[in-house]
Amino acid sequence: MSSLPTLHTTKSICFSYASPKELSSLFSDFRSMCNDAISVAIQEGPSNRFKLIELAYNRLKNYGLHTHYILSACEVAFSIYRKRKRNQFPRVQNTFLKLDNQSYQLNHLLLRIPSAPRNFIFLTLKGSSYHTSIIDNPGLKKGSVTITQQKVIIAYSKEVDLYQPTGFIGVDINERNATISATDGCEHQFTELGEIVEIKERYKEVRKKIAQSTKGDTRIGRRLLARYGRRERNRTAQRIHKVTKQITDYAEDHKLGIKVEKLKGIRKLYRKGNSQGPLLRGRMNSWVFGETLRQLDYKAKWKGIPFWFVNPAGTSSNCPVCGSHVAPLAGRKLHCPECDIEWDRDVLASRNIMACVVPQARPSKGSDEGERDDDGGTNPGADRGKGRRASKEDCVLLRTKTVP
Repeated sequence: MSSLPTLHTTKSICFSYASPKELSSLFSDFRSMCNDAISVAIQEGPSNRFKLIELAYNRLKNYGLHTHYILSACEVAFSIYRKRKRNQFPRVQNTFLKLDNQSYQLNHLLLRIPSAPRNFIFLTLKGSSYHTSIIDNPGLKKGSVTITQQKVIIAYSKEVDLYQPTGFIGVDINERNATISATDGCEHQFTELGEIVEIKERYKEVRKKIAQSTKGDTRIGRRLLARYGRRERNRTAQRIHKVTKQITDYAEDHKLGIKVEKLKGIRKLYRKGNSQGPLLRGRMNSWVFGETLRQLDYKAKWKGIPFWFVNPAGTSSNCPVCGSHVAPLAGRKLHCPECDIEWDRDVLASRNIMACVVPQARPSKGSDEGERDDDGGTNPGADRGKGRRASKEDCVLLRTKTVP
């Protein structure tokens, strides 16, 4: 097996803090600087952000802020300008600040940022032992800082050497669960994704009630929708974090690589006009597979775990033992006529993902499963038996507790 590469991986750490009054004008000025830089970009059409800095520097200098705010505003503006749609004039509406790693100083939980030349603002961050372990780690390199009215987000990076895996974990992500199968024999199904479906349905009803009760005052309606939207996102992210952390911790402890399906183009299956009801389209378009894959990806890279995307075609239609086509039964069950074995659909898929020999994504060709959309091949039985067997104590580590 060829040696695995060294990765440059990045992780963002979020802190809460009490926003001082002097930040209000700074937020407003930075937003205006970004919008002015966008106007310059639309008029002049720069090819890169450095050209935009050259074009907009004198105009943005009139705000009287530190020079690094000019550089950051042009960086934000060029990113928005490059991603804009045709015949659209984008604007920055949210209040935030962004600075590069040379603009601020962080002394444990005390953050110093510049306002004007030779003038500084000090922010006291609130962090747990986890936050301080990241801050005080000399092996991590600080990146840019983003400041909003509620949070401070600091990026950290490091070089990671991927280890040679002794086996693999196949992860099958569904609407209501994430199922894993490992080459050491451990299998487990995480049901927290099902809780997310219930959370989204509950908050959908909450939004309806807010819309009905605040018809006469849109300002209160927006405020309530924002509040409950944050609650929904936080509760959703908490459950996804719990699942992905347990999977990556198990992979790291047992030196296993992670393989997941490349779920691409699924949203196209649930568009208006596809002969589907609005309830089904709404439910499937709120499926959180993208965030689950993102968290698995960055957590695996941060820990040096080899991570691959595989092709989903056939993962829920072929037997992982003999490779023959299985017949569907009721209750998400499948039956292999050759082996005379009855499989759980999700366990069968996770086993096929684990055994995939070609761990790379291929162009999308559609799927008949309603939850997958790529094509490719698997080799049932490959990698089977590699690595040591999982003990009962190991599998207990993956048993989840219900989060209230």
